[in-house]
Amino acid sequence: MDFQLSEFRLDNRVALLTGAARGIGLGIARAFAAAGCAVAIQDLEENVAQSEADKINASGGRAIALGGDIGDLSLGQRLVGQTRENLGGLDILVNNASIQRQSDWLELSPEEIESQLRADLVAPIILCQAAAPIFRAQKWGRILNIGSIQGLKGNAEMLPYSISKTALESLTKALARSEAAYGVTVNNLAPGYFDTLRNSDDFPDEETKRERGETIVPIGRIGEPRDCAGLALLLCSEAGNYITGQTIYVDGGLAVC
Repeated sequence: MDFQLSEFRLDNRVALLTGAARGIGLGIARAFAAAGCAVAIQDLEENVAQSEADKINASGGRAIALGGDIGDLSLGQRLVGQTRENLGGLDILVNNASIQRQSDWLELSPEEIESQLRADLVAPIILCQAAAPIFRAQKWGRILNIGSIQGLKGNAEMLPYSISKTALESLTKALARSEAAYGVTVNNLAPGYFDTLRNSDDFPDEETKRERGETIVPIGRIGEPRDCAGLALLLCSEAGNYITGQTIYVDGGLAVC
C-alpha cells in the first residue's frame, strides 16, 4: 500500500498529555488537536490548562483541562478515567510532566530526591499501568515519554531529574518489548535546550537567546516548543506504527557534541 499523508492524522483519537499547559507539552497538544485528536490537557495550573483548552475548542477542536499534582501517585488512574469519561476513550498517553530543580547534589535532602523521582519517574510508570490495559483491549495505543538530553549527558546540578530521564529510556525499551504484540508503540522524545518557562532565566531578551543558541547549539538556535510537535505527531500516528522502543533527540545537534 502506498503511503498516504492521511496517516499523520489523528481523527477519532483521544490523547492525555500531562504537564501540557505550557511549553513542549502544549506544543504537542496543539499539534494533536490540529491533526483531529481530542486532547486532555493536564497541568498543576488547571486554570492555564483550561485557557488553552478553551482556545482549541473555539477553533473547532475538542479539548478538556485536568488538574492535579503529578506527584500524587493516585492521580494517574483518575486522569485516565476522567479522560475516558469526558472524551469517550483513550488512545495516546504523553508523559510530559516533570520537576526540574537546580541544586548542589551534595545538599539534596532525601525528601527532595524522593519527591522529584516520584514525579519524574514513578508517576509515568503509574500512568502507563493505567493506560496499558485500555490499549491492549483495543489493540492500538501510543505511549510517548518526554525525556531530555540530560538523560544522555547527566547533570550533577539536576541530579534527580537527569537520573529519571535516563530511567525513562529504560522504561521505554521495556514497555516497547512488552506491548508490541498488542499494537502499542512506546517511544521517548528527548528535547535539548528549549525556550520554555523553566529556562526563562537563561533568556532575559531576544539578543541573549540568539547568542546562546549560536554559541551552544550546532544548528545555531534555541529550540521552540513547536520543534517537538512534528516528531510527536509521527510517533503517535499510523505513520509511525513501525517505530517503537526508540529515544529520539530533538536538540539541534547537542547530543553529538
